[in-house]
Amino acid sequence: MGRLPAAVALGSLFNPLNSSMISVALARIEAEFGVGVAAVTWLAAGFYLVGIMVPPVMGALADRFGARLVFCAGLVTMGVTGVLAALAPSFPVLVAVRLLQAFGSCATMPAGMAIVQAVMPGEDGRPPPRVIAMISMVLTASAAAGPVLGGFLVALGGWRAIFLVNVPLAALAFAVALRRLPRVRAEGARAAALPRPSAGLLATCGQFALGNVVFYVAFFAVPLWAQSAAGLPAQLAGLLVLPLAGLGMVVTPLAVTLTRRAGMRKVLVLGSALLLAGSCVMLAARTVWPVLVAGALLGVAAALTQFALNSLVFVHAGRRETGAAVGVFQASRYVGAGTAAVLLGVLFDRTGLDGGGWLMAGVSVVVLAGAVLLPVRRPAASGGDRSDP
Repeated sequence: MGRLPAAVALGSLFNPLNSSMISVALARIEAEFGVGVAAVTWLAAGFYLVGIMVPPVMGALADRFGARLVFCAGLVTMGVTGVLAALAPSFPVLVAVRLLQAFGSCATMPAGMAIVQAVMPGEDGRPPPRVIAMISMVLTASAAAGPVLGGFLVALGGWRAIFLVNVPLAALAFAVALRRLPRVRAEGARAAALPRPSAGLLATCGQFALGNVVFYVAFFAVPLWAQSAAGLPAQLAGLLVLPLAGLGMVVTPLAVTLTRRAGMRKVLVLGSALLLAGSCVMLAARTVWPVLVAGALLGVAAALTQFALNSLVFVHAGRRETGAAVGVFQASRYVGAGTAAVLLGVLFDRTGLDGGGWLMAGVSVVVLAGAVLLPVRRPAASGGDRSDP
């Protein structure tokens, strides 16, 4: 049972990894093409826009035409665009390839989870918790590790290296997918083009979007502050986000045990409370060590909340719409990321983290209230309440 989730996790890491890895390469790309900061940021903003619009469509295609086909097509796209981006002769070509790369990266997660749901259905309407935990852990870790890996790649091989690294990774993931992913029955014409989301699914995705506003404000603000105020080089600035990844990987398995013993509601509330605590520490931080403490708290919070919310997608989505529902959930990550980027651009102060900290704290209060009110049970009309209390 572990080989299938590992194959899905390997294929799904491209989206969060490539969404964050670009951050350390923008300065080099801007300098080479001479396009200006406003233009070069479209390499990140365009990726986020595609990340908002495309995952539900990719999920619906997986439900309709076959999840394995869509999953493998996404990996092929990642490999091809890795080569094309590294060879891009001009900035417009690079932007076009980057958008195509976003399409490919958005295909694997919804298609992969549709396979998992078909092969490993649980009695409570979701796959086994340990499977969700593994995939959640990979997504959280790859997003937070992106700037660190990107920093070393740029230092070793220039900005083109962050695109080329996708080629061997995609080849490996493709080989594993062909060997490990089964063909599951597609719904064909019976599958809706897009899901008709339930109130519970919409609430779950909204909660995830808000949580990602907090996560990505810290994710963007900390490296900026470290370079502009603390005077750290880019490589060390990227390392400051490691607590978001490292502790997330450690805590996600613990989230499975906590959910089993205490229930989904308490895990959501605990994660949201830690999100608020980390935001408050970030608000008061003036040196590197408090920033690391804040990052640790946010890493634990992200692990707990992402596991819980990822699980609730399967509670509130119909089995025939799993791919599309996971696509909507994936899109909500980039609603949060895009919102964070826009707001941080207005609020960030190069001398401190106050502006970003106040934003994080305010949104965290809303997230905590949502954790108390979010429906965590399957509606009786959908077959009874079989989820965790």
